[in-house]
Amino acid sequence: MRVLVVNTNCERSPDTIIPIGACCVASSAKNAGYDIHFLDLTFSRSPRTDVINAINKIKPNVIALSVRNIDNCDMLYPKSYMPFMRDLAETCRTVSDSPLVIGGSGVTCIPGPMLAYLGGDYAIVGEGEGSFPALLSTLEEKKDPAGVPGVVSAADENVLLPPVPCHSFSSAPNVDLSEWLDIGKYQRSGAAMPVQTKRGCSFHCSYCLYPKMEGEGIRLRNADEVASDVLLAEISGFRSVEFVDSVFNAPEAHAISCCEAIASKDNRIPLQSLEVNPLYASAGLVQAMNSAGFSAVGCTAESASDDMLESLNKGFGVEQLHQAARQFRKLNATKVWVFMLGGPGETEKTVAETVRFIEKELTPGDLVYITLGIRILPGTELNKTAIKEGLVSHNDDLLWPKFYFSPRLEPERAMSIIAASRFPSANIISISDGNSRLLPLFQKMAHALHISPPYWRLAPQWNRFSRAFRSGWWRD
Repeated sequence: MRVLVVNTNCERSPDTIIPIGACCVASSAKNAGYDIHFLDLTFSRSPRTDVINAINKIKPNVIALSVRNIDNCDMLYPKSYMPFMRDLAETCRTVSDSPLVIGGSGVTCIPGPMLAYLGGDYAIVGEGEGSFPALLSTLEEKKDPAGVPGVVSAADENVLLPPVPCHSFSSAPNVDLSEWLDIGKYQRSGAAMPVQTKRGCSFHCSYCLYPKMEGEGIRLRNADEVASDVLLAEISGFRSVEFVDSVFNAPEAHAISCCEAIASKDNRIPLQSLEVNPLYASAGLVQAMNSAGFSAVGCTAESASDDMLESLNKGFGVEQLHQAARQFRKLNATKVWVFMLGGPGETEKTVAETVRFIEKELTPGDLVYITLGIRILPGTELNKTAIKEGLVSHNDDLLWPKFYFSPRLEPERAMSIIAASRFPSANIISISDGNSRLLPLFQKMAHALHISPPYWRLAPQWNRFSRAFRSGWWRD
């Protein structure tokens, strides 16, 4: 059976992302004995044409589209990727009558409605390493795939997120990214080598689906295997490794073990993680991260108001945030602190509390990342709150971007409070800053100048340049 797997993500702002999930699923299907062909559209200038050419050349028995994102999660400048995805799906239908399967993190969020909108035959929810080969087996044997864990068919109506099967790392195949991707293109764009130390999420943030997508049980990888992946990244020519766990430092003991294993191999490649939880910030963790070679981290505070942290069900309070900030000052890495404004109960007072934390605890070398509004996802506590407040209806499948923003505050007022802070304005990044079409070019330039990623570390310089450019100084 010939199978065409298509990485459909063409978005390269703010970063160029390696499709590790699609590669893992492709490797699992190959190990199961299927003839797997991989089409990567990340750098495609004509995705529709490339899909047509691939189908005509391969003549696949099954076509699988991997969907990473539903939309850009930007409340001020929302962009849905669904019309693009439907065009690709219709293109597949035009040139092939083979079964069309969709999967990926975007599909897992809203499988039934997305399957119906795209006109696919089957959707894979959750981790596809086991589900996808199982689906291929039933199709090859012309059996009914109903009952295959993690598979949703077009006949299943109103399916949002069924129980997700969890794949064990112990049986996961070794994934050679170069088998599926042109790694050189990603490296020249400053992409980091993605590495997972675990799967699963035991947190219960009110807006997040990770526990339902990966399961609440934490499945840990062997620390030495993690260290070997980091060493392989350096050998392969990457300039950075990014840990793509839902939360890197929980459980903290495992994060420390991974860091110690990496340090024992005399690691020289910079490490990063954008998912560092302030709840776990011991001196031992910071020391281990320094020894391992971390150069950049994202601290997911979301707010610095006790009322808002409770509203978002973050599991920690402001006092723990202050303790984390003091510990992270000892971390030899650029820190970007992530704040999510506009959740249930947000007011001018709670935003001002966040500003006071920024002014008191963050250093001029730190960055602040601000999102306005929270993308509402089905099945979350935030969705229930939005329904209760009449912001969305019970029947809204949320395939199209809907955002929660506190009715007690105006978005413009929230940003004006942030802008009026004593924290350097050039160090403040908004989610909309990642929409620039110049960023892919900037990535290539930074690579050519041998600047180590992640390039968001250069946000202050980028902000000063872009603001000066918009002011029109170059016309004088």
